Amino acid sequence: MKPDPADLEPITESLAQLTVPAGAALTLESVAGAAGRLVGGRLITVSLWRPSTRDLVRVYSNMPRLYRIGGISSALGVDWTHRCVVRLESFLAEDEDALGSDAFEHQDMLGALHLEAAINAVVARDGVFLGCLNLLGNKGSYTQRSVRDAENLATGLVGALTELERYSGG
Repeated sequence: MKPDPADLEPITESLAQLTVPAGAALTLESVAGAAGRLVGGRLITVSLWRPSTRDLVRVYSNMPRLYRIGGISSALGVDWTHRCVVRLESFLAEDEDALGSDAFEHQDMLGALHLEAAINAVVARDGVFLGCLNLLGNKGSYTQRSVRDAENLATGLVGALTELERYSGG
């Protein structure tokens, strides 16, 4: 039986002070909604890369009580960072073993929510990593086609992440 997210405590993490301008918020919501409808995902977030601190800051979450806006992911693995940030290749975790890799923090929460697969679709501008659209769902719910669809939607986040980069000091 899946726990009710309302019964879970928010993840413990550092929080960045972050203001999301209305226009960027609308874009984030729109792209995340489209991703949920087209690709699927029980947890959908968007993360902004901060090159000065080499971490990601959550700028959108469809579960903001558990995965708060401003949440910082700083324990990024070398393999994930090289793949997504350096090579600009999206990441597909097809099962819970892949979710247990260096690509994901908060394993306890992911397990409690029975999230067993994920896509981190890279958002880049002029060959520079800006962040990613993150979709998490059931085991077997994502394929390489799902990744391509998520990547196509993620291109719609370039403007919003560029604007947020200025606001966050990224």
